[in-house]
Amino acid sequence: MRKKILFLNIFIILTFFLTGCWNAMELNTLGITLVMGLDFEGDKVLITAEIIEPIPARERASMKKSNSVTYVQGIGDNILDAFRDVTLKFDRKVYIAHNKVIILGEEFIKKVLITDLDFLVRDHEQRETAYLLVAKGSKAYEVMGITAGLEEIPGNYILKLIENFKYNPKSINVNLAESLKHFYDTGRQPILGVVQKQKKRQISQMGKLSENEEKYELTVIGAAAFNRERLVGYLNGEETKSFNFIMGKIKTCILTFPTPKGSSDLSRKINSNIDFMDTNKFHMSTIDVIKLKSKKDVEIVDGNVVLKVKIKIRGSIEELPGDIDISKEENIKKVEEACSKEVERALSNTLTKAQKELKSDIFGFGSAFHRKYPEEWKKIKDNWDDIFVGADFQVEAKTNVIRTGLTNTPISRVKGR
Repeated sequence: MRKKILFLNIFIILTFFLTGCWNAMELNTLGITLVMGLDFEGDKVLITAEIIEPIPARERASMKKSNSVTYVQGIGDNILDAFRDVTLKFDRKVYIAHNKVIILGEEFIKKVLITDLDFLVRDHEQRETAYLLVAKGSKAYEVMGITAGLEEIPGNYILKLIENFKYNPKSINVNLAESLKHFYDTGRQPILGVVQKQKKRQISQMGKLSENEEKYELTVIGAAAFNRERLVGYLNGEETKSFNFIMGKIKTCILTFPTPKGSSDLSRKINSNIDFMDTNKFHMSTIDVIKLKSKKDVEIVDGNVVLKVKIKIRGSIEELPGDIDISKEENIKKVEEACSKEVERALSNTLTKAQKELKSDIFGFGSAFHRKYPEEWKKIKDNWDDIFVGADFQVEAKTNVIRTGLTNTPISRVKGR
């Protein structure tokens, strides 16, 4: 009985200490941010945060997009100091637990050290799944606040552009955790996505361009290449697409290539005033990639390092302008060869740029060498960048067309004649 009474007394006493949330944060005291920009202002860190306006849904429907968020800035000796500076001019604490995108100004990323980003990985609020973008050619705050889509909140507009990677691999999406992983990997150099502001062509209701007002849109085409902490250059859209091919990160995309010339039967061709056989003109065909397999390999041949890339593509023909009859098997082979040749050309150009211009192994061939030749890697790991620059490479692509669409003869011909 005494034990029961003692247990009951302890239970009652504990209730006074365990009830309530001592560190609770009420929603009306927080400024929730979706996008954060980092820049340098002189030798100080400048933070720009996009704060969601706490407005009821029924009122938001009648508001303009520009009124759905507000922007606050803070300046300080480091990131946290800049955050605290915001509280001196903004009536709420900036809450970054829901922050989805971190934009780094070009000047900022050129001067910053990895240790300067310590707050982003140490603070318990900032999630490591937030995407990192480099504001190509501008400050971070200069690309914030722009929405050219249907999203009301500019931060969601940027987020959707990043997530559209699954439709078009001319961009990349790298989050905070992945960027740190690449930084510490001695066999691969980091690479980040980019965002850039560009003028948007305006079309009036009368079908004429508006000349009085300039509007902008954002694009996430391309990628920023690094050598450890140093920004060494950018990849354009096609080069970024080739990068994703080599890394095997593509689930679906389209490939365009010059339509090959096939065996033709001009007697079956419809008369036209356009000379389709003009050698100065060529047509671009399109294959939709259904499945892609990519393999990276490194070999030592006669004491020299050789980088190898093999790509296998399965796809369907989506567009085939020109005068080639793919009802014939030999013409299907010509289409496959033309597509493979174009892929090999694009991959070779990107590898050459990484070697000769960027001088950075953004593909991770060093990691592949480490796995295959662990003992040799110990001897050359400190000089891998120089070895990568001078290494030969071999690119091989193979395309297999498994679908031809609803027609297999050119639309310039009449079937059955």
